[in-house]
Amino acid sequence: MGPIGRFLTADHERLDGLLARSLTGAEVDLATFGELREGLLRHIGMEETILLPALHGLPGAPLELANKLRTDHAALANLFMPRPTPEIVRAVRFILKGHNPLEEKAGGFYDACDRLLADRAEDLTDRMRKAPRVPLRDYSERPQALAAAKRAMSRAGYSWDDCIRPEGQQS
Repeated sequence: MGPIGRFLTADHERLDGLLARSLTGAEVDLATFGELREGLLRHIGMEETILLPALHGLPGAPLELANKLRTDHAALANLFMPRPTPEIVRAVRFILKGHNPLEEKAGGFYDACDRLLADRAEDLTDRMRKAPRVPLRDYSERPQALAAAKRAMSRAGYSWDDCIRPEGQQS
C-alpha cells in the first residue's frame, strides 16, 4: 500500500473507533458521534475534492467504483443531517462495513489511486493532511431530513430496514 492508501486507511481506523464508541447500548453518545460526523465528512471531502478530481481523465481510472463511492458518500452525508438515533448509527455502520473494503482491499480504490497517481501521491497526501475541517450545521429536527437520508440510501442501493437492523438479527 502506498502513501495515499496508508493515510486514508489510518483515517478509517480512527473513524471506526469513533463509530464503535458512538452507540452505547440504546443511547447515542452525541459528543463522540459529533466527532465522527465531522471526521467522516472531512474524509469524504478529501476523497471527493482531491482524489477523484486527480483521477479524472486518467486511463485506467476506476470510474464505476468511483461512482459507487460517490453514491455511498451522499448516503453517509445525508445520514449526518438528522439528529442521531441508534438507527442512524447502525445505518452508518452498515454502509461503512461494505464501503471501506471497496477502498482498502488489494486492487481497490486506494491501490488504484496509489498506482495511477504515484508521481503525485506524496503531494496529494500532504494536501489531504492539510484539508480544512468541514463547517457543520446543527442537526435537523425536521422529518424531511430523515426522508432525504432514506432516499440517498436507496439511490446507493441500501434498504433502510436492512441497515438499521441490530447486528445478529436476521431479516
